[in-house]
Amino acid sequence: MSQASETPAASVLFARQPIFDAALEIVAFELLFRPTDGGPMPMPFDGNRATSTVLLNAFTQGDLQTVSQGKPLYVNFTAETLSNDLPFDPARLIVEILEDIPFDDVMHDQLVRLRQRGFTLALDDYTDADAENPYLPLVDIVKLEYPHYCNEGFEQIVGALRQRHPHIRILAEKLETEDDLRCCRHVGCDLFQGYFLARPQIMHGAAVATDRIATLKLIATLNKPKVSVREISNAIECDPTLGVRLLKLVNTAKYRRQADITSLTQAVALIGTQRIRSLATLLALTEMEDKPESLLQLALSRACLCRELAGSEAELAEKAFIAGLFSYLEAFFNRPLAELVDSLPLHPSITEALLNHVGPVGTLLETAIRLESGEWNEIPWAPLKEIGIQATDVSAANRRAIQTVRELQTNAGS
Repeated sequence: MSQASETPAASVLFARQPIFDAALEIVAFELLFRPTDGGPMPMPFDGNRATSTVLLNAFTQGDLQTVSQGKPLYVNFTAETLSNDLPFDPARLIVEILEDIPFDDVMHDQLVRLRQRGFTLALDDYTDADAENPYLPLVDIVKLEYPHYCNEGFEQIVGALRQRHPHIRILAEKLETEDDLRCCRHVGCDLFQGYFLARPQIMHGAAVATDRIATLKLIATLNKPKVSVREISNAIECDPTLGVRLLKLVNTAKYRRQADITSLTQAVALIGTQRIRSLATLLALTEMEDKPESLLQLALSRACLCRELAGSEAELAEKAFIAGLFSYLEAFFNRPLAELVDSLPLHPSITEALLNHVGPVGTLLETAIRLESGEWNEIPWAPLKEIGIQATDVSAANRRAIQTVRELQTNAGS
């Protein structure tokens, strides 16, 4: 058997379809979700997951320059994914708003914020008969679904858009014949897309495990400084399996209460945000069944040690916990730490601690790493002193962390 036949086939990352200008030069690409195994679309279709998969595979995997050829990339966004902070270069990404997203004040404000950050906005699959759609004043591009209109109707809508919203560029999509293209060019469309010009091309590579990225985002949310009870509850509720397991764990653990806990909000309020977030973090990482249990124990031990080193400084403690935990990301995800950190909503002080071991959080992380290795003399004593931590504090924190880890593992196994 040849060596090539033994190499596993690369996963499908997405499909890429060119977008042309009036001179039929490629000026952009639209990235389209495709199942990683190359099979049929999953049913029911999860638009949020599809958008997240495309974004992660395009912007955090491989060579973006190869994917984009230096041109902007159109990506479909759902209402939920639009509400997230987009950690991508506005010059590279065109935010394509799905036509079925309801328009309201919240959506209006979100689109205004995206425009202020420099993102180009496109309205997808437009089929209205007039130019009164509330999205139009906020977008830069409207994609007209050409097959929906007769020739006269198409010319009328193009004219109405030109008159009412002269700032908008008009993209004619779903062009399947030369006559379709000729008509759209004749009425003055700016951009063109469809099977007649080019079919979507499947792009292959090493796909991102989106469920694991979701786990990271959940942990990042749980461990934000000053996170509210409601935020923690909402984050856990996004993963029903995690929510059920957490409630079961809390109801079997030896916590003082008068009655069984029946809701996540009740659990967080009664047990306390710090303990709940620690337990949820432990359970979330436990879902990664292909990783050895010892790896989870090491990550959790370092995280607890970092938090205990911070002492009574609550905000610093929670930042230190997430830094300690995420310092093991490369081992969990088999990807570069810088790449993973870039895809998460982390506080800059945590990012700097993880990548460069600088700042108070970085000092605590460096201290934990030195303690684990038995390098007492290499601990950054001067920076520790600047944040009010003495040698006796380090020893006490280490003892408390060992006890905390033992308690968490006992509860998780009950």
